[in-house]
Amino acid sequence: MTYAPKKTAAMVLVLCAGLALALTGFSGVIIAIVMCFLVWIVGAYAVHRIYAP
Repeated sequence: MTYAPKKTAAMVLVLCAGLALALTGFSGVIIAIVMCFLVWIVGAYAVHRIYAP
């Protein structure tokens, strides 16, 4: 297993985007939490697909 700086940076951006969405309180607390998890899941999937070997 090797260190992948581009993939790591992309995952950090996905995590920050999810947290930013949750902290803004988009349409209520419960919906913000659900949207945060959806951003994380879809973002992680996209990053893994883009940076797949």
